[in-house]
Amino acid sequence: KVVVVSPDYGGHTKFADHWLNAEPGTDAALALGMAHVILKEHYVEKQTPYFDAYAKKRTDLPFLVSLRERDGVYVTDRFLRASDLGETSENAQWKTVVLDEATGEPVVPNGSLGFRWGQEGEGNWNLQLGETSPRLSMLGAHDELVPVDLARFEIGDTEGGGIMRRGVPAKRVGGQLVTTVFDLLCAQLGVARDDLPGDWPEGYEDPLPCTPAWQQEHTGVDADLVIRIAREFARNAEVTEGRSMIMMGAGTNHWFHGDQIYRAML
Repeated sequence: KVVVVSPDYGGHTKFADHWLNAEPGTDAALALGMAHVILKEHYVEKQTPYFDAYAKKRTDLPFLVSLRERDGVYVTDRFLRASDLGETSENAQWKTVVLDEATGEPVVPNGSLGFRWGQEGEGNWNLQLGETSPRLSMLGAHDELVPVDLARFEIGDTEGGGIMRRGVPAKRVGGQLVTTVFDLLCAQLGVARDDLPGDWPEGYEDPLPCTPAWQQEHTGVDADLVIRIAREFARNAEVTEGRSMIMMGAGTNHWFHGDQIYRAML
């Protein structure tokens, strides 16, 4: 199935099964609305084995991020590093950390940036988890549930700056309060989970960032169609083990926030 995202009916659009005619420059909102659906239905409401394994091995989603208290709530700080755990190996300050699912202990997996530049790490550049299965989420292993302030900059009432306050599960590791990139992604995309504090969407039709209804306000693309295409894209990736593709052109580079558009697609 071919889906074309384009504000105009271009020459390639006639080959499409679906045409998502998003307003110019709103590709990021469209992608975030789809990501909301995929994260909710394939990572939270259920775990899709292929997605779960891929996220643990190929992405930074399991890595631990420290949280810093500010005005009674928390904001994200930086990745937890091996040096925070007292390690003194070469470039320990550039080696990131995950939490082992089986033992609950922090692990410094082979292959992060700290292994690449130096004699100790020579030949150990590839991410090899070995017996470690990283936790994607601190939920269930957390010490506390904390509110986190996240920035929002979309056009409208919050243009120029605003705050979303959404909760994440957190744990104390190496003397620091940490959560995972996955937990922060859930908060950013508005995918609610039980007992977490904060302002969460009540469903896909709730126009809070980053729901299908929210993207419709910005893109003009029907929310129900976005839900359908997101589900089909993810289902195809599930049964084919990754054979879904986004082919992005250079048009999105013409926008000031082109980096956000690319990151949202990824």
